[in-house]
Amino acid sequence: MKLLILFSAFALAVKAGHLSDQEAWEQFKIQHGKTYRSLLEERQRFVIFQTNLRIIEEHNKRFNRGEESFSAKMNHFGDLSRKEFKDTLRLQVPHLERNYATFDDADVPEEFDWREHGAVTDVRQQGNCGSCWAFSAVGAIEGQVSIHKKILNPLSPQQLVDCATTEYRNDGCIGGLVSSTFDYVKDHGILADKDYPYKGKNGTCLKQGGVKISGYKWIPKHDEVALTNAIATKGPISVSLHAETLQFYETGVIDGKGCNSTIDSLDHSVILVGYKKDYYIAKNSWGPNWGEQGYFRIQRNSNACGIALENLYPVL
Repeated sequence: MKLLILFSAFALAVKAGHLSDQEAWEQFKIQHGKTYRSLLEERQRFVIFQTNLRIIEEHNKRFNRGEESFSAKMNHFGDLSRKEFKDTLRLQVPHLERNYATFDDADVPEEFDWREHGAVTDVRQQGNCGSCWAFSAVGAIEGQVSIHKKILNPLSPQQLVDCATTEYRNDGCIGGLVSSTFDYVKDHGILADKDYPYKGKNGTCLKQGGVKISGYKWIPKHDEVALTNAIATKGPISVSLHAETLQFYETGVIDGKGCNSTIDSLDHSVILVGYKKDYYIAKNSWGPNWGEQGYFRIQRNSNACGIALENLYPVL
C-alpha cells in the first residue's frame, strides 16, 4: 500500500513538473526494479534517462499543440538509448512463397473487438528477450483455440523460444519468424504456459506436444480491406510493423509519423485483436503497464508503420 501511494504521488509530481531529474531517476529505479553492475554504469544510464525525459517532454509539447497523434510517458525502456531499444526488436521477415487467403466481399461490422468475445488472454511481458515473434504467434493461436474450442488458455512462448530454433530458422531471444513458428506448432504442438512457464531467456528444449495447428494463411500485402475482414471473421491476426516510435507510447492513435512503412523496416510483431472506424487495436508483449494497459492503437487504411505488409493467422 505504501509503495502504491508512493508511485501515485510520483505520477502526480511528474505530471505537475515538480520532480528533479535525480528524483525522477530514483523513482524510476524503484518502480521498474532497476539495478546496475557498477556506479559508472548507473551514471551512464542516468544520462540516457535524462535524454529520454527531454525527448518525452518535447514530444508531449508537440502533442499538446496538435502536432503528434499520441502522447508519451516514461516506462521501463527509459534507461535505453534509441539504438539499444531498436536492438531489442528482433523480428525476422521471411522471403518465401506465400499461401494467401481470399476473402468474400461480405459485410463486416463497422467495429469489432475479440476481447469482448473472450478470445484474448492477458497482456504479458517479454522482458529482455527478443521474443515478440513467439508472443505474436502464441496470441494468434490462443485466439483460434478460443473461437473454435471455446477454451481460453495461455500458451507457452517459452516452449517456442527453447524448441522452435535452428530447424525453423529461429534463434530464441535473438529473433525469430512468426511463419516458421507456426510450422513448428503444426509439427510439434504447443503446451500451456503453466506447463512450460516463461523465463525470458534461451533454454534447453524440455518438452513438446500440446495444441497443434493445420497450417496458416497470409493476408495479401497492402490490402487493408482483407486485413479488416480477417480480423472480424478469422480471429486475432499476427502482424508486423516498424516499432521505433513505440518506445514511450502512452495513449492515442499512431499515425505512422516517424516510422517507416517498407518491408525491410519491419522489426516487431504483435497481434491485432480488433478495429474501429479509424484504427486497429493491437496487443503488445511489453507488459500491462506499457501503453494503453499493454495495447496500442494504430491508424487504419494508410499502411502506418508497415502494418499492412506482413500479416498472417493460424488455422486449426
